[in-house]
Amino acid sequence: MSGNRIDISQEALLWRAALDHFGHAGLHQIVIELWQGAGPPARPTVEYLDEHEVGPVVINLLKIAQVEVGGAVPFREDSPIRVTLYSRHAQHLVDGLLERMPATMLTRQMRTARVSNDMGI
Repeated sequence: MSGNRIDISQEALLWRAALDHFGHAGLHQIVIELWQGAGPPARPTVEYLDEHEVGPVVINLLKIAQVEVGGAVPFREDSPIRVTLYSRHAQHLVDGLLERMPATMLTRQMRTARVSNDMGI
């Protein structure tokens, strides 16, 4: 995965579309699979996803998956409406969702990021 990043508004749309498309259990399984393949972060850079961006169901799902895969960020305190992720893991999850979602459900910006990732640019 090359690291082309969509902006947070597009990422929020992607998470909501993925939840609608795969359902709670399906998205949970995909997140677990992707996260397990992410590997350790090279740098301890973190980012946050908030409930007001992606919704409470996605935040809860990510928190559960994070515990299951051992991806918790030490020394960072999350609030009930926010999850802290290593940037590498967040990027890997987004790239994996872009690959798995039907192109017809992606915005133009998402499709562009998907094609760029596929081409390695």
